Amino acid sequence: MVKKIIVKKILTDEETEMMKGQKLPKGYFKTIIRENVDVYTEDGIPLLRFRKKALPQKNVQDAYDNLIEHAKKVSRQRGVCAGAHRKDKKKGESNIIRSNIVGYFDNLTLMQKYLIKKNNLKKVNCRQTAFTANFPEKWQKVIPLIQDIGKQYKKLFPKQYAYQYRKAHQTVYVIKGTPFSTVTTNLNVQTAAHTDKGNLEKSFGNLVVIGKGNYKGGYTGYPQYGVAVDVQTGDFLAMNIHLLHGNTPIEGKPGEFERMSLVSYLREGIVNKCKDDKRILPANYFGEKGRKITPKPGRKRKTAKKGKKAKKNKTAKKGKGKKKTSKKKKIFGIF
Repeated sequence: MVKKIIVKKILTDEETEMMKGQKLPKGYFKTIIRENVDVYTEDGIPLLRFRKKALPQKNVQDAYDNLIEHAKKVSRQRGVCAGAHRKDKKKGESNIIRSNIVGYFDNLTLMQKYLIKKNNLKKVNCRQTAFTANFPEKWQKVIPLIQDIGKQYKKLFPKQYAYQYRKAHQTVYVIKGTPFSTVTTNLNVQTAAHTDKGNLEKSFGNLVVIGKGNYKGGYTGYPQYGVAVDVQTGDFLAMNIHLLHGNTPIEGKPGEFERMSLVSYLREGIVNKCKDDKRILPANYFGEKGRKITPKPGRKRKTAKKGKKAKKNKTAKKGKGKKKTSKKKKIFGIF
């Protein structure tokens, strides 16, 4: 029988709100879960359910092999999750983190919006992510693990799973055989205290970790309740993402470890915006990958008038003083 824990608040709601955007210090959590357990608040609300070694090792390894290069890309778009409220230029803090998405998304890039306008394309709301569109073979090898994650979700939270599955399959932008549209990868990222935005209301988060090398820390938990989970490779964590949560620092020698977490979820925007879509947009909908887009021509320079002005422009300096012809910027249709 799985152990059941009831946790009480150690912070008020006001104190918890003050922690939003802050990175939790080492040793913040006094209770670290490392065994199968179900955790509830004193009000009876499910906080998390954790299962050790619940995922097939082969599918875990295949997902790692095919995602790791994409996961290494840096991003500035994670807001509070990356600690956006704690910018401090004097201390040299940065919000650049290795956090990326795969699957499908309900926002367009600036380039995609430009291409729609330029090429007079039909306006759309949802799309494949760059990884899914550009690397379909790799994407297919990741899907089995996402399906395994869905099975664990169904087992631990059947009502929430059924609700989310129905919502997910109202649109074509759903990962086959799952209740998810999107997966976020975080590589060696300490997330600041945050609540997940854009996820389907009433859904639970699904977190797995793939670790390589030697490291410690990176515990995922709830500051208000003082409880966290040490998620290791092959473990499964279903958690309440609508309550403030975050990670402790990840400790290890730089370059000698990797901690890649995968968060699977359903985007609320995909359900609301893309119910009527009949097919997933092809990878080249916005233009072939890498195709050069000719920028709009600027104003032409006026030709110099004859006479004194023409004489001044006629003589050009040789050597270092010689002006170089400016090259036009290249804009690529990569998304």
